[in-house]
Amino acid sequence: MTNKVTTVRFHIGGDDEIKTEHNRREESTIKWEQHIDMEGKHEVLRDMSIEETYEELFGRAIEEYDAKQKRRDRRIGGVHEYMEQVRADSRGRVNHKTRTKGKNLAYEVIVGVGSVKPEFDETTGRMKRDKDGNILTPFLVPDDICEVVLKNYLAAWDTRNPHLRLYGAYLHGDEGGAMHMHLDFVPWADGYTRGMSVQTSLSKALSQQGCKSEGWTRNSHVVWAERERNFIESILEEQYGYTVIHPDAGKYKESIPWRVYAAEQEALKRLDDHSVKLDTMRHEAEQMENELEEKRKELEETSEATSVVEEMKNTIMPDGRSMWEHNLALIRAERERKMREEEASKRKRKNASTARRLPQCLSEEARAQIDEQEERIARQVRENANAGRSERLVRKTLDVESSIESNSGEEAGIDLQSIRR
Repeated sequence: MTNKVTTVRFHIGGDDEIKTEHNRREESTIKWEQHIDMEGKHEVLRDMSIEETYEELFGRAIEEYDAKQKRRDRRIGGVHEYMEQVRADSRGRVNHKTRTKGKNLAYEVIVGVGSVKPEFDETTGRMKRDKDGNILTPFLVPDDICEVVLKNYLAAWDTRNPHLRLYGAYLHGDEGGAMHMHLDFVPWADGYTRGMSVQTSLSKALSQQGCKSEGWTRNSHVVWAERERNFIESILEEQYGYTVIHPDAGKYKESIPWRVYAAEQEALKRLDDHSVKLDTMRHEAEQMENELEEKRKELEETSEATSVVEEMKNTIMPDGRSMWEHNLALIRAERERKMREEEASKRKRKNASTARRLPQCLSEEARAQIDEQEERIARQVRENANAGRSERLVRKTLDVESSIESNSGEEAGIDLQSIRR
């Protein structure tokens, strides 16, 4: 048993659906088609003009028919005129049972292997995605397998469909969906007793190659399409082990047109992407709401602090100042005290450094005097720091230090000012 599951797309349309320039990937046309990736796989496998095909199929029959006509107005006149007759038939007569037009100049089959149909989560109704956020497409078949299967089907076309003259075959794997192939053909049937002996007719062409109508719901078109689809499915099942299912239209119903199906899947993908973006936006909105709540709490705390400040400003102290001004004065005084202590500490370190640089020849008595004076100064600084007399003490310290150094220098016969310099 295999767990590989896929599907096969098979859609037939008239000449109004044939876009030859698109199929050939002509630059003048596809430059407006944004969904095409020119770096993707695209290949022209068969390419003839429809005029050449009509000449090949009906040229001799037209000549034989015109040769038998005695009245000139009954003659067809050539391949171009016959093509105009077919066009006129397709524009005019309508089959009221099937609601389809009459003859078409040509027909196109779009056959695809695999599908970009996403897998849905039954609980959420959303598309399933992998850990990287990519949509899961369980029916998709690798391009290399698609290419082999489609080319094998093309190789068997002329043998399987001798009355469907294939003049165009185009492989497309560059449109963002599953790889597919466009097959353009002109049906022909012979054995006519009225008019030309060979004419274009899809129903009779299919009947002459064994696809006869089995009822109103299973006409020759449906029978033929089922036969062709089964051939492709047999390649997938026998050579590659795939199980082929039909999740959209069913095996015995008309397939959804490829472009319609691709448009539906693209719309579903856009809708799901919008849902993912909406979830992301909702998550971001929740985060913003949480941040807003935090800011609101901070604002409330700030408002409480502001109320306390206002209350302090309205409270009058015995000295006539408000409590706010009183507290500010205390803060400034404390700051100034710390600055004075720091300056005194710096001065002490500087003096100590100067003393260490004095020559060793100073007398013990002079050194003792310096240490005693530094200790006294430090004590006075501590005692008078709050009284604001630090500046005078510093100047007095400098004067005393200069006096001691001068006396010591004179006793030792040393010029301390030159040493200091």
